[in-house]
Amino acid sequence: MSDRLEFQGKLQGLLELAKSKGQKIALEEVENYFDKDCLSKEQLQLVCEYLLSQKVAVSGFEKNNTAMQEGEAEKESAELPTLSEEEQKYVESYLMELKEMRADSEAEIRMASLFPKVVEEAVKLNHPQVFIGDVIQEGNVSLMQALSEMPEAQDISIMEEVRVGMLALIEAQTEVKRQDKRMVEQVSELDEAIRSMTEELGRKVAVDELAERLGIGEEQIAEILKLAGEDVDN
Repeated sequence: MSDRLEFQGKLQGLLELAKSKGQKIALEEVENYFDKDCLSKEQLQLVCEYLLSQKVAVSGFEKNNTAMQEGEAEKESAELPTLSEEEQKYVESYLMELKEMRADSEAEIRMASLFPKVVEEAVKLNHPQVFIGDVIQEGNVSLMQALSEMPEAQDISIMEEVRVGMLALIEAQTEVKRQDKRMVEQVSELDEAIRSMTEELGRKVAVDELAERLGIGEEQIAEILKLAGEDVDN
């Protein structure tokens, strides 16, 4: 797409559409939304990952399909998701609690039968930067919501909703951490630039001078300065 602003506008429109649907959207809807733009598979994946980072569940979307398929055999044989000791204890304790759970109605019995599957799915999707308990909790919320909205759906369809909910949480949390890491790096770069330029110029550095040196906007410089606690001239 040649017009970047137009694309950003459509992306925001898609996000608003997903929010109006309760933070959920189907992959087919995403494809149809950008049908006239002829997005490549890579671009479509980036759009879906963006939606996930905004806590939007994209049903039918599998993140990094190619990479996952290529490495699937290795993961199954020798590199299964590894839980930390704390996470392992959490899962074991939680599974014990599930065994003691009482279920009286037919709906409760069905939900109880799917709770262990939520744990299994959470372990498969385990991410080192996201605590397994958070993923399980999000999975349970997605499970209850799916059973409420689609009581007649088969378990496989219910678990697909659970999976996309988990993926949305993982993407959202890892995106926040990526942004935090980048901000720390920017603060470090800015601090170094201020010290270097102050020595070179023998005076306080102006925001526009820093912006030119680092190649970023003055507004972004101002935001980073608040975190860095540095004093410069406007």
